[in-house]
Amino acid sequence: MTFSEKIKNIVNAGLDSSKDILSKAGEKAQQWGEMGVLKVEIVQLRAQAEKMTARLGAEVYETLVEKGQKTVSRDTPSVRDILGKIEELERNVEEKEAQYRKLGGKEEDLNKA
Repeated sequence: MTFSEKIKNIVNAGLDSSKDILSKAGEKAQQWGEMGVLKVEIVQLRAQAEKMTARLGAEVYETLVEKGQKTVSRDTPSVRDILGKIEELERNVEEKEAQYRKLGGKEEDLNKA
């Protein structure tokens, strides 16, 4: 093998290695991007759940104090509707958290603001 053939082989090997590294970096960047989107979605869903929980408290207060009912239960229509929405939000959060972990995200990162 001539000197120029050796140089060509070295250059080609370097190019192949660079392509492989760039491909892996691109995959990692995409993974991080997906994780970032999921984290934002999780934060938004949790905020919605907090608002619905506050709304539940306001509804219970209104029912007991302002409407004068003696009891409130899970079956009270307005309470039932709000609880259903909260449960749906909780399911969505759990699904997004599972996707986040599947992509390699850490649990402790989900609990940071």
